[in-house]
Order: sequence, then structure tokens, then C-alpha cells
Amino acid sequence: MKHLFAILLFGALAALSAREPTIQLKEKQIDRKGVKLLRKSWKVDFHYASLTFQNTVNPDGTLSTKAWDDLFLGISHGTVNNGSWDGWNFLTAQGVKSKSLPGAAPASKVDFIRYSDSASLHLNWQTGQIRVYQAANSSKWLYVKVVIPEGIRTVMLRVRPGGAHYNIKGRERMIRYNNTDHRSVNGKLNPISVVNGLDGMAFFSRNYNEKYGNFLIFESAKTAKITHHSENPIYVIFHAKPGVKEMNFALSYFAGEDAENAISRFMVEQLPTAKKAMDAIQWDKTPDFTEFTRNAAQVQYLISGLPETTKNAFAKELADIRKAYNNAKSQNNVSAYTDALKRLRDLQKKVGSFAMNLMK
Repeated sequence: MKHLFAILLFGALAALSAREPTIQLKEKQIDRKGVKLLRKSWKVDFHYASLTFQNTVNPDGTLSTKAWDDLFLGISHGTVNNGSWDGWNFLTAQGVKSKSLPGAAPASKVDFIRYSDSASLHLNWQTGQIRVYQAANSSKWLYVKVVIPEGIRTVMLRVRPGGAHYNIKGRERMIRYNNTDHRSVNGKLNPISVVNGLDGMAFFSRNYNEKYGNFLIFESAKTAKITHHSENPIYVIFHAKPGVKEMNFALSYFAGEDAENAISRFMVEQLPTAKKAMDAIQWDKTPDFTEFTRNAAQVQYLISGLPETTKNAFAKELADIRKAYNNAKSQNNVSAYTDALKRLRDLQKKVGSFAMNLMK
């Protein structure tokens, strides 16, 4: 029995450290000229990509954006030379009335939901939401949904095809759409006419890392116009049609491949399949409840092997978490389920560590 207990203990702890979609939150106090600020950093690992979201909160609860690292919403997906999609701030969404996200305020809630075949991050504010999703069978694609109930004015994406280095002589940042190449330049906002039904564009560089670039799928039916400009990244701005409250995007890349070949294959072969996959995503489907059931059973067994002096306290905590889980499941409340699962994983670590110390 003791041997079985040890096997399950090590198995439980290993499961927590295994490579799987995860989210970690770290908080620390920042002293800025005598003022105490709270920095909250979320590190999200999807199946094949990662995301960093960071808020720095003033004492009055407002968002600080005075330092370069106060606010991050960056993605690592197909990264080359510190670039590809922007690793610091890859997306900004502007409502028709409210301030832009993610810079308007600290996020009101962050949810990370694991399904049996995918994972989804929900960043919530009072005025809107940004979701990021990746499926286990889709290594090259990352999907993004922007929701602003009052209506969307613009969504801006930042892409660094080939890398993020400055001062590259002769480098040209390029966008291909509708079989036309558009050079994106500093300080000049350039238009791209939207063709309804043409939903894909490619980003690449000339005279610099030409075999690395990016693909983007958007919704032309919801887009009135596109504008762009470039500093180091390309800023590509989608202007929503009146009344549009949701916009969806699919992000990908090519690496170590001739740009012409990669872009041609994307436009002809990959774009229709990826667009169909984007349109078919069930953003509000039921979470994978099996993880909770499995982990709860492990925690229950580990608690049963502890001394009576500590068993009752852990058992009560587990019972409270089960109650929250059951309520969330009965109401199909994804946010509440996420909270219950996080509490269970924290308890699993706590019980596991306590049991490990007893075995020393």
C-alpha cells in the first residue's frame, strides 16, 4: 500500500509539471519613486505557442503604462530573431466609444480553459474581451477573437516578418493581398482595398531573412478597409464595418522556406482549410471536465494516507472545491469551473509537497 501511495504521489506531481497547456500568474510589488505598484504577469503555454500578458496596477487600481514593461500582450508563435508576431504587444482593439484594449484598464478577469483537444485564453475587461485559442492538431495556427459589445472601430495587429532587429539597411517590409505587394513604410498610413471573400494576407521582408514570414486570415465581410504602416513591426489595421461587434483572426507563419513558394501554397492550399477551421471554432463549448475528476480522485487518495492531524483540513478544502466545481458544471459556467480547477491544482501541489516531506 505504501508503495502504491508513493507511485500515485510521484504521478500526481509529475502530471503538474508535464508539458501541457498551462497558465501561471506571478505577482510582485514594484517600487517606483516611493509609489507601490502591483505587477501581474500571466505566462500561457498553448500546445505549440505561448503568450505573455502583463498588467502593472497603480495604487488607485488604474493601469500604469509609464514604463515599457508595464503592459504586455505578446505572442511567441513561429519566432525567429526575436520576431514573427510581436512578442510584446501583438494586438490592440478599439471600441467605437471606449478606450482601446488592452491599454484602457487592468483586465477584470483572466480565464484559461483546457478542452480535450484545445485550450483557450479569455482576457476580460468591462468593455470587451480578447480570446486566444489553439487546437492540439493545429501546430501552425493560433486563433484570436475580439469582442466589444458597443461595436468595434479598429483592430490592429503587429507583425515582424523575419525578425525584430532595427536598422537593417535595405530591408523592406511587405504585405501581399489580392496578388498585390504593398510595401509598408515608416510614418505613412497606407490603404489596402478590401475584396469581399478574399480573407488571407501574407507578410514578408525583402533583403532580410526572406525565408521567414507570416500568414493572416481575417473576415473581409466585416472589414470596411485596411490600413498599414511600419516602424520595426508592420502595423496592420482592420477598420470594422458599422455594427460589427466581433472580429476573428487566424495567425500563422512560414520558416526556412522560399517566400514565393510558401505564400503561393498558403493562398491556394492552406487558406481555405484554415478559414473553414476558424469559422467552425466553438468558442463557448463545454470544458474538459475529466481533468478535474481525475485530479480530484488523486488528491482524495493522497489525503487518505496523511496523518489524522492534517487530513481533516485538507479534506474540508477538497470538499469546498468539489462543491464549487459541481455548481460550475451544473450551470456550464466556464469562468467558475476555471477557478475551481485552479484551486484543485493548487491543493494538489500543497498535498503532494506535504506528503513528500513525510516520506523523507
